[in-house]
Amino acid sequence: MHRTIKRTILSCLAAVALAAGSTAVPASADAESAPTGSRTLWDDSFRNGFSHAGGDAKWALFPAGSLPEGDGVPTVSANGLTVVPTGRNPRTGQPAFAYSTGQEHDGGAGTADHVKWYAYANHTASSGVAGFDAVPGQVLTCGSRLAARTYGTEQHPFGAEVADPQSDLRLSSGAVSMVDFETMTVFDFFVTNSKLYAFYERLPKPGETYAAFSYALPVADRWPGKKHDLAISYDRQAGTAVWRADGREVLKIDRLGFRPADRSHLVLDLGGTEQPVAPRQLSCGIAMFVLLDAEGSNDRGLVRLTDQQGAYYDPDLGAPAEQRFVDDLSLPRNRLWGQGARLDVERVTVSSVPRG
Repeated sequence: MHRTIKRTILSCLAAVALAAGSTAVPASADAESAPTGSRTLWDDSFRNGFSHAGGDAKWALFPAGSLPEGDGVPTVSANGLTVVPTGRNPRTGQPAFAYSTGQEHDGGAGTADHVKWYAYANHTASSGVAGFDAVPGQVLTCGSRLAARTYGTEQHPFGAEVADPQSDLRLSSGAVSMVDFETMTVFDFFVTNSKLYAFYERLPKPGETYAAFSYALPVADRWPGKKHDLAISYDRQAGTAVWRADGREVLKIDRLGFRPADRSHLVLDLGGTEQPVAPRQLSCGIAMFVLLDAEGSNDRGLVRLTDQQGAYYDPDLGAPAEQRFVDDLSLPRNRLWGQGARLDVERVTVSSVPRG
């Protein structure tokens, strides 16, 4: 079962975020009291740089293998924050990811390959978990104005398995990410060159038997460099999450912890029993991802990232039907071929407003 996976997409990162509670900027004394109006809890427009060093920094970064600050190089200009990978494609000179990891039997970290660069607001909820309190009666929102583009995806080694490398989020993407590191509940936007996706998932956690899955709904066409106003809101009292893109509601989930009934956009099914979840807090971040084990239009994943048996089920059918992959061995040349991404972030804001 997927519970035996040694290191999943963010399980190793969750430990870092949970530990960060002792050094991150604490919640204010009135964090759990319901304010009478809209309240900005945290924001950054990068006018003072990208603060990510020290316990009082605005941001915290996850490591990626031997890269202590992840596979990203952040720079700041009058336009905001720009992040590109640490590597370069030797053929084109374009930004390219340098970090990857293999299957566990080869000493790798399996599905930790998903996370190339991840930055989250350095703030601790009243629970001691990294994030911001989701106060009953309030709606907690993570918002960002950003643009993203990908590089080198057309050079992928998978042939006809990839219908459109400019829109396929498995190959490379930028993201806005809202995560609860306690319950491993995730609400994201994924941004590729030609598509914007609302992304909802629950990640596996060692020792737990709840349903783990990933769902990616295409919600808008776009072009490289186009800026979007993206907002993800969580209403703890109502038990709902809402995704808004450029002022338009594009997805609402009201049974958190359950797989969406529409399996056509389920891209990963890791088994487990569906059960409701109600995060007490959520973190807000920005990221660059590669999801090579996810399913595409040809009903196969590209690369089996973990070698743990029973880790993957067919997203269309569910357990016990096992998922099939183009590459069952997670060959290095199929994980990195010169693909990369770029994030251009104008601002990130966390707010809380009365519901209703």
